[in-house]
Amino acid sequence: MIDVTAVKVGARLKLQEGVVAEVVENMDDGQWLQVRTLESPGRPGEVGAIELCHATDIVKVLSE
Repeated sequence: MIDVTAVKVGARLKLQEGVVAEVVENMDDGQWLQVRTLESPGRPGEVGAIELCHATDIVKVLSE
């Protein structure tokens, strides 16, 4: 599991199912980030959506 307390706003993340997202807000609770979906191979209609992402959904940090 990624330590989300160190993830900055603007960082790009690789999530489960090949989703790439950008951090919009860090909730500073050590578990949740608000992200905007940039790429979603399985659900292209979700690109641009803003949602909460749990630390366990993060595969890796692509850029900070």
